[in-house]
Amino acid sequence: MKLFILIPSLEKGGIERSMSRLSRGLLDRGWDVSIISEKPSEESISYFDERVKLLSLGSSFIDQNSNIIFSIFKNILYYFKIKKFIKKHSPDVLLAVKNIPVSIILKINLKNKFKLIIREAVDPKYSSITQRSLFSRFLINNIKSFLYPKADNIIAISEGVKQSLIKNFKLDSSKIRTIYNPSADEKILSLAQEDIDSDLLSDKPLIISVGRLTKQKDHITLLKAFNKIYPKINCNLYIVGEGSERDNLEKFIRNNNIGDRVKLLGYQNNPWKFMSKSELFILSSIWEGFGNVIVESMLIGIPVISSDCPSGPREILNDGVNGKLFKVGDYSHLAKTIEDILSGDNAELINRARIRSKDFSIEKITQEYEKILIH
Repeated sequence: MKLFILIPSLEKGGIERSMSRLSRGLLDRGWDVSIISEKPSEESISYFDERVKLLSLGSSFIDQNSNIIFSIFKNILYYFKIKKFIKKHSPDVLLAVKNIPVSIILKINLKNKFKLIIREAVDPKYSSITQRSLFSRFLINNIKSFLYPKADNIIAISEGVKQSLIKNFKLDSSKIRTIYNPSADEKILSLAQEDIDSDLLSDKPLIISVGRLTKQKDHITLLKAFNKIYPKINCNLYIVGEGSERDNLEKFIRNNNIGDRVKLLGYQNNPWKFMSKSELFILSSIWEGFGNVIVESMLIGIPVISSDCPSGPREILNDGVNGKLFKVGDYSHLAKTIEDILSGDNAELINRARIRSKDFSIEKITQEYEKILIH
């Protein structure tokens, strides 16, 4: 069967990684998979299997952070380009993971010539926070409330996202299926074995965090916790990721004189090689859709501490059985939990987490998707 995956802006993030893993799983099961995207960078397209076909929308001349009027104009252009692809190639299924309203309008206007499945990766309550104005939030939420019920099926990447969709958009729960991300990719185990630069090696225990440097990821709470514990425990902290909060994080590091203990490593193609050299992984987010890096850490065999944020971490960690949870923003609780992990025997925790990570394997998640794509 022929599947189109709509990702108009390919970036270096969790959505792209998840879709590359899913497409690989579907290709192995005999699917014909195409990606509809703006002209991607070589790096972003390298995520995907060479068997995946790329249908390019061309380069966008409108910045993705432009105001709502320009965004609407851009989506109108996308509408006609995607419509052309669908008419030419006649896919059986369109899986929309971004620009979802465009895909639904196409479904309506092309009179059910393909099955439309939309994938919601973010709790609607928090996705609206990224909108610049109250008007943008109001408009987008109302558009989603009107259009989402017209999709054939909706996939939520965590139960928390599903429940928020039902609550905020008054959607029929029978139409929504929770399918987690295929985060336990065995390929990362070999990537994790790669060496890191010698100047980053240390005989001190290493704490690692991976995620964009944004307010959502709340690295300030992590830094506050580290600042509290490092005089007691001789350890280092590496943060992998890049983003708008870098200046604020660097200022905190300078003001607290912890620059010899904390390194901001920026974006890394292979974060897993740093994770595998660490004693502990920490996610400090205010909110998530799922939390791929938690599963990746569990697969590699690194103990996990995560904020108990909506949505995903508590589900992945089985209410704290396979990793530790702390209250969002509570750096004192986080500091105490770090001390407990670094001073304890974590063999049993690591073993439980590795077993749990298998629930997020590419094979298992692909089978879950295929049930929705076919039926």
